[in-house]
Amino acid sequence: MIDTTSQWVSADIRIADQHREIAIDFAMALGGLAIVEKDDVFQVSYPLDNETQLILDELKTFLIDLDQAASISQDVVDRENWNKNWQAFFKPTAITEQLIILPEWEVPDQFPQAIKTRIRPAMAFGTGTHETTQLCLEILDELVQGGERVLDVGTGSGILGITALLKGAAEVDGLENDPFTEENIRDNLELNGIQSGFNLQISETPVLNPPYDIMVANIIRARLFPILPDYFASVRRGGRVIVSGLLQVEDLETRELLALSPWEILKTYTKNEWIAYLCEVV
Repeated sequence: MIDTTSQWVSADIRIADQHREIAIDFAMALGGLAIVEKDDVFQVSYPLDNETQLILDELKTFLIDLDQAASISQDVVDRENWNKNWQAFFKPTAITEQLIILPEWEVPDQFPQAIKTRIRPAMAFGTGTHETTQLCLEILDELVQGGERVLDVGTGSGILGITALLKGAAEVDGLENDPFTEENIRDNLELNGIQSGFNLQISETPVLNPPYDIMVANIIRARLFPILPDYFASVRRGGRVIVSGLLQVEDLETRELLALSPWEILKTYTKNEWIAYLCEVV
C-alpha cells in the first residue's frame, strides 16, 4: 500500500463568478487536488511538502491578476479530519433512474436504483459530485450493455470504471499517473465487491491492450489535450469514446482536436458550464 501524505494544505479561494472556472483549472494544473465548491468559495488541497508554499504563491499571483478582489486563505489539515469533513458535503447523487452514487456510510438497500456505486471520499479523488463526472456516468449508463472492454483514462477514484463493471462490462483498464490514487481505488473496488476485472496501471507511460469497446477520459483541458492523441487508435471501429472534463467555452478548441482523431461526435451533453462529448470511432 502506498504511504500517502498525512498532511495537506487546504486553500479557500474567493473570486468573481466569471473567473471561477479558469481559476479552478489553474489550481488543478498546479497539482491541486480535491476541489470542493461551496457557495462563493472553492477549496483546493495540496500535499504539504517543500514546494507547497511556492505553488500557493504562484496561485495567488494568478488569482490577483484575474481579479484584484480575489482572496485566498489557507490551513493545514490532516487526512483524517479532511475526510470527516466530507460527510457534511458528500450526499447521495442520483444520476439516472437506474444509477446512484452513494458515500460509503449510506445504506444501499434504502435506495431504489438498480446500480449503486459506493465511494469512499478521500483526498484528491472523484466522488460523483462534479458535473463532468455526472455527465460521464449518465453516458456510461446508456452505453454499457454487458461484456464491453472499457478504457478509463485518468481513473481517479475509479468511479467511472467501477460503475461500468457494475453495469456488466467485462473488463476495465484504469489508467492513472498519480500514485496517491491507488489506496482509494483499492478501497472503492472492495467497497463495491469487485475482486476482478479492474486492471489498474499507475504510470506516466501506461501499456494499452486495445482494441477497447468504450473509452472514457474525464480530465481538465490542460492535462487532457496533450495526451489525448496517444489514445486515438485505442478503440475499435464502431466503438464509443466519451470525452469530458471540459468547459463549454472550450468547445471550439475541443472540436478542433477531435477533428484530428478517427472519432466522430455523435452528441454533446451539458450541465451548467461543463460539456461532455460522445463520439463514435469511424
